[in-house]
Amino acid sequence: MGQLPQLQQARHRLGLALNGFCNDRWVLGYLRAGWLQPIAASEVSRRFLQGRPLMPLARRALYEKRPMVMNSLIENPNPSMGYDWELDWPALLYAPVGDVGERPIGLLVIGCRRDHWYTEEDVTYAISLGSTLAPLVAALRGPLGRLNESEGEVAQLLSYGLSAQEIARAARINHRAARELVESVIRKLEGVAADELALPLAEMRPRRRSFRL
Repeated sequence: MGQLPQLQQARHRLGLALNGFCNDRWVLGYLRAGWLQPIAASEVSRRFLQGRPLMPLARRALYEKRPMVMNSLIENPNPSMGYDWELDWPALLYAPVGDVGERPIGLLVIGCRRDHWYTEEDVTYAISLGSTLAPLVAALRGPLGRLNESEGEVAQLLSYGLSAQEIARAARINHRAARELVESVIRKLEGVAADELALPLAEMRPRRRSFRL
C-alpha cells in the first residue's frame, strides 16, 4: 500500500534543514480560516495531526509578513492547563511561508523548551526557509484541504512511513477502516507531482554550528 514517499522525503529534508536551529519541536502548516492546518511535524502526536487556532504572535508574523520571535529567560510561573508549548516554552520562532513580500500561505513554528535566544541570524535563515517552503505548501494545501479530519490525520501518519496496521493502532480504529482511509488519502493526493514536493536541500543547508545551550 502506498505511503506518500514524496511527502515523507519532504518532511525528512525539512527536518535536516532545521538541524541548525536550537529546537525541540517544529510544526509546518498551511492557513485556512484563521487556523493552522498541519502538513508535517517533528514528532508523531495526535495533537499535532489536527488543526488549531493561530496564536497572537503567529497572527502578527503573518500580518507583518516577517518572522516573529519570543525569547524569554524567565520560566512561566503559571503554565497553561495541559502544558501548551506555544504558551509555556521560553523560545519560539514563527516563520511565515510564502514568497517574500507576498501574502503568506503557511507558517513554520519552531520552539525550544529550554532557555534560548533566537538571533538575527536565525531570523534571516527563517526568511530564506519560508521562501523555500512556499512551493511545497502551495502544492499541498489544495489537496490536503479536501481531506476530512480523519483523512488529514492519516496523511500525517503516512508521511512518517507508517503502515495501515500501524495507523490503525495510532488512530485507534480497526484495520479495515485504516486501509479505507489510506486508500482515500492516496487517491486524493495522487495528483500532486513529485517535483512540487521537492525541497532543494542545497538551498536549505543548515549552518555548521550548534545553537543548543
